[in-house]
Amino acid sequence: MMKWTWLGALGLVAVAVPLQAAAQAPAAISDEPSASEAAATGPDRPLAGMDEAQIVAFFDLMSATDELEALLAPAIATMLEPGEAVPGWRESGVDILAELGARDGGVAGNLLRDDDTAVLSVTDFSGNAAPDLPGFTSVRLRAAPPGGASQTVYASFESGVWMVLEMQPIRRGNAFCYTGLNGVTLYSREPLSAWDEGTTYLMAAMVATFDRVADREVCVVYQREGNAFASRSYLPDGRSLPYLDAESTLVRVMPAAGLSAFIRDAVPALPTPPVE
Repeated sequence: MMKWTWLGALGLVAVAVPLQAAAQAPAAISDEPSASEAAATGPDRPLAGMDEAQIVAFFDLMSATDELEALLAPAIATMLEPGEAVPGWRESGVDILAELGARDGGVAGNLLRDDDTAVLSVTDFSGNAAPDLPGFTSVRLRAAPPGGASQTVYASFESGVWMVLEMQPIRRGNAFCYTGLNGVTLYSREPLSAWDEGTTYLMAAMVATFDRVADREVCVVYQREGNAFASRSYLPDGRSLPYLDAESTLVRVMPAAGLSAFIRDAVPALPTPPVE
């Protein structure tokens, strides 16, 4: 899957959350919440009192801040630092659509789930999965690609919160090449107005990262690793992306029928604190 996308965002979490400038961004969007709203949502809830349109505007403003740009630019540059050109990279690996299509249920009935436990992610190569999520709140932040999505990624960085990306990659041999804006929808077990600062600015950093890599093209090829698959990342000229490959984890086939339960029940593992 688009593992490279998650890495760009995750590297920013530690520095993006405490941004003081970010905390001031909603001031132009919403008046102070009423006493009843404040009581319902508690202190330090950046989205308290906002309706859906105001929440979308909040993420737009956050993505455009100079402060966030200063944090994102070097992280993205590191993420996409090219290595050596690899001859025949487009034909390397396996045809992942053929691999999924040969299983019971075909491409639509089989997903790829990442082994990463800190960032949970599942890719639907049909773009047609429709998980049943009763009780979840959803807010669309970015429109789907023109012509619709042929691939959808479900990712969770925090318990009870999922980001859904709708994409339309280009096939180049066995490679999937990604460029352009993705559709982005947030799903949350609790209303977004109840999110605390950490969750709010974490998700804002993720959205801002996706916005900024939209004009970069990155290609992914899958290689068989036992009963799983490893992803290898390239620029469109065939140069490898060593940073992304070093951070990637294996992906495994998962029945599409299990997606709803996975989203409802799976919880990202807390990061291991550094040893002092």
